[in-house]
Amino acid sequence: MNDKSLYQKLLGLTSPWEVVSVTLDLEKEAVRVEVGLEEKTKRLPCPECQQPCPTYDHREERTWRHLDSCGFQTWLVARAPRVDCSEHGIQTVTAPWSAPYSRWTLAFESFALWLLQATQCQAKAARLLRVSESQLRELMKQSVERGLSRRDQERSVPHVTLDETSQGRGLHYLTIVGDGERVLEVVEEHTQNAAETALKRGLSEAQRQQVKTVTMDMWSAFEAAKEVVLPQAETVYDRFHIAADLNEAVDQTRKKEHRQLSQEGNASLKGTKYLWLHAPEHLSEKQRKRLETLKAGELETLKAWTLKEAFRSFFRCETLEEGNAFFQNWEQEVRQLGNGALLRVAEQLKTHWKGVVAYLRHRVTNASAEGLNSQIQALKATARGFRNALCFRRAILFFFGHLNLYPQTSQ
Repeated sequence: MNDKSLYQKLLGLTSPWEVVSVTLDLEKEAVRVEVGLEEKTKRLPCPECQQPCPTYDHREERTWRHLDSCGFQTWLVARAPRVDCSEHGIQTVTAPWSAPYSRWTLAFESFALWLLQATQCQAKAARLLRVSESQLRELMKQSVERGLSRRDQERSVPHVTLDETSQGRGLHYLTIVGDGERVLEVVEEHTQNAAETALKRGLSEAQRQQVKTVTMDMWSAFEAAKEVVLPQAETVYDRFHIAADLNEAVDQTRKKEHRQLSQEGNASLKGTKYLWLHAPEHLSEKQRKRLETLKAGELETLKAWTLKEAFRSFFRCETLEEGNAFFQNWEQEVRQLGNGALLRVAEQLKTHWKGVVAYLRHRVTNASAEGLNSQIQALKATARGFRNALCFRRAILFFFGHLNLYPQTSQ
């Protein structure tokens, strides 16, 4: 088998395309494969209507990057033919090895996307592929646009999550819309307008009508956006954000009480931060023993922690009536304790009670969104940040949008 027939097989070329020549450049460590049409070719399909049309002429020579051959960069070179279609006029025939206007072959592009997803690092993937990072960013951009255009706009999305993630240092956030499995859209900023835009972009009109619940934290901008875009959907305040607020109240109590006790020479609360923040079942044996020792005292931190732990029972209530009764008793105990931090959480829960108790009806949370958020932050750390929100959005959709990113590998 000679070089031409070898690359004919490797490239998967079929009539009327054939390998014309193969040139090896040892100095540049590159292989140049020239591709052309068989001499007998007189007619080719119009790219618009696929009807056979007479060949008109050939365009200028173009080059496409292909998969390496034994470590040598491989380049396809060809002059794309044009046909004269009676219906569509002069049209350039699409090369079977590449997407229109692409500088890569379909095989190279597919491998590059796979490698990028495997490494989750543009700089590393660019080095391995021997392309520039700007070229790889362009490849990502095209693949995300392609994936978004292919997304099923009729797929039912009964449950939507609204969350935010930090883009960089300071209070710079992105709003993220998901469906419990994937990221649907990412929009810069953490405002009502951003949330409205994200919901409209992430969901088609038909999908919006099917949404039954939206889980979120108690950020008023999210609630306002939901009322505008998804007025029929019910708000469910995320139980994990509620737990975080209760944990914060206990931690504030611990800090305040520790300062007071330290002034009296009492160090009983020193080093106990995570005793109060972790669930008892997740404590080590040493931590559990220390917690049992602290329970013998009259610490306000212990009393706040006890009420925090008691609220976990709310999420096990089986009916709305049971949940309402539980909260009335729990709120009364908080008021009797008089702990300022817990009182603020209780007031917040009471103000947003409709969305809190809705959990008992739907049993949905932002757990998947929080998991994705952790992965997004890990991606940001691996990439050492992104130059702007647009690049960050593209990366989030690329890695977590479950999009069909790959080019069509057959014509």
